[in-house]
Amino acid sequence: MLTHFSTSILILGSLLFGSPFTTTSVVAAQEQEQGLLTSARVLTVDEQQEALNFILNKTHESGYSAIGLLDLETEPAVLSMRNSTSVPTSHFAFTFGLNRMLHDLFADAHLRVEVDAIVADATYATLDGLCLSWLTGDEPRLINSCETESARVGDVVTSMGGRTPADIFAMLQETIPHEQDFFLRALPQSWLVREDFLSYFGVLNDDSASVDLILTRDGVQRDVFVSIPLALAHTNGTTPNPSFVSFEVQNETSTAVFKLDECIFNMEYMVVLQDFWSTVDANKNVDTVVLDLRNNRGGSFLVATAFLQYITRDPYTLFDIKQRQSDEFCNQTPALCDPQTIGFLQSQGIDISNEVYDLPGSVLSIFLSQIAGSPSSLDLFNGTLYVLTSGVTFSSAHLFAAVIQRNNFGTLVGTPTGNTPNFWGNLLQFSVPNTDLTYYLTTTRTELNSTDGNDEGLDAIYPDILVPTTREDVLAGRDAQLEYVLEKNTPNTNGPATSTMPPTSSPDISGAPSTSYKSKNSKYHKSKKSKISRSYKSK
Repeated sequence: MLTHFSTSILILGSLLFGSPFTTTSVVAAQEQEQGLLTSARVLTVDEQQEALNFILNKTHESGYSAIGLLDLETEPAVLSMRNSTSVPTSHFAFTFGLNRMLHDLFADAHLRVEVDAIVADATYATLDGLCLSWLTGDEPRLINSCETESARVGDVVTSMGGRTPADIFAMLQETIPHEQDFFLRALPQSWLVREDFLSYFGVLNDDSASVDLILTRDGVQRDVFVSIPLALAHTNGTTPNPSFVSFEVQNETSTAVFKLDECIFNMEYMVVLQDFWSTVDANKNVDTVVLDLRNNRGGSFLVATAFLQYITRDPYTLFDIKQRQSDEFCNQTPALCDPQTIGFLQSQGIDISNEVYDLPGSVLSIFLSQIAGSPSSLDLFNGTLYVLTSGVTFSSAHLFAAVIQRNNFGTLVGTPTGNTPNFWGNLLQFSVPNTDLTYYLTTTRTELNSTDGNDEGLDAIYPDILVPTTREDVLAGRDAQLEYVLEKNTPNTNGPATSTMPPTSSPDISGAPSTSYKSKNSKYHKSKKSKISRSYKSK
C-alpha cells in the first residue's frame, strides 16, 4: 500500500499527457439535439474574454514569471488573441485561437487547451468510419486505414474539401502546441475527422454534415470522389475497454512482447509485470523481450522504474528536474508541499527556497525506488531488449525509451518520439469557463542526463533502427516494427533469406504499427507472419 510520502513521490513521477474530465456538457447535448454542430456554438464577447482572462491568470499564478514572462498582456500572441475576442465567434475558432496563442508563447506540446474527451465522444460528430493517418515524404500525405462504404484501406487522400493534406498539416503546425512535427503526425486519429477540426480546416460542405474527399486507390493514379457524412460515434456502452497493459510469448521466435499503452502505476500494472517476468524467467527458450510503447502517450514514470528492476540492480542515469512552485501547484498536488516531503528534499540537499528548484536525477532515483519497492527475487534478464517507439511515444513513455537507450539497456526500433529530449510536463488542470475545454499547464522541466553534446540540437529521441510503416504495410495489415524483431529471432531453416527492395518512393506512415522495416544499413527486407503460441492479458 502506498504511504502518504510515497503518494507524493508518485505524483512527482507523473508526467501526464492529459486526463479528461468526468463530466458532460448540458449545453453541448442540447445543441446536438437541435441538429447543430456542437463545436459551432457561438461564444459571446464576454464569454471569450472571461475564458481568456482565466487562462492568462492561471498561467501567471502558476509561476510562469520564473521563466521570463513577466507581463503576458504585452506578448504579441496575447494581443492578437485579445483582439480576436472583440466579436462573437464559434467555440471551435476560439479553441484553435487559444492553442495558437499558447504555441506561440511556449511551443510546449503538453501545455494546451483541449476539448473534454467525454464531451467530444458523446456530442461531436466525425466522418463516419474513416481512419486517417499521416504518411511521411517530401509532402505530408494522408492514408485511410479503415474499410468503410465509401473508402477502402490504403486509399490516399488527394484532397479534403478542396484542401490538400499539405495545407491541412500547415494549419496544424500553426495552431496545435508542439515541439516538433513527429508529434503532429501522431495526433489521435479521431481528431483529424472530428467536426471541430473539419470546421477549422474549412472543409465542410454547406450542409455542415459532409466532406468531399478525392482519393487515390489501388496504386492507380486516378481520383475517386467520395462524399463522407458526419455522424455521431456509435456508443452502446457495452464495448469493454482493452487493458492498457498486456503481454504475449512467441516461442517460435524466442520472444516475449510486453505492450504498454499508458504509463499507469497501479496494482494491475504490477501484477501483469510480475506475471510477465515470471513467465520469461520460467521459459528458458525466451532470449528476447520487446517493450511496445508505440501507442503510449505517457503517465507515471514509475512504470519504468518497476520494469527496469528486472533488467539491472545497478544505479543508472535518469534525468534532472526543474520544479516550478506556486500556490496552485500546492493546491492540486498538496502532498508535494507538505512538511514531510519538504523535509525529505532538504535532507537531500535540495534548496526549495527559490520559485524554481532543481531536483537532480540522483535524488529522483531515491524517490522512485522507494515507491517501486524491493526488487524481485527473480534472476535479472540477461537477453536482448528491444523498445518499439513512434511519434505517439510521449512524455513519460518518451522518457522510458530514452533512459533505456541512454543506459544501453536495449535497442530502440521504430520512428522518433513525440517530445524533444528536454521538455516540460507534470500538469495542472483547469476547467475553462464558458467552454468544453480543459487547460493543461506544465510545472516541471525534465532534462535528460547525457554526455552527448549534441542533445540541444535534437528534436526527438531517435530509434537506433528506423522502421517506418509504408502504405504497402497498411494494405497488407503488417506490423513492421514488431515483425522486424520477430524475423531477427526466427531460426532460418531454408538457407539465407532473400532480400527484397520495395520502391524507395513509398511514403511511410508515422508511428503506426505495421511490418516492413528499415535496418541500419538502410535495406528493406520482407518477413513472415509469426504465430503467437502463448499469450496473457490482464483482466
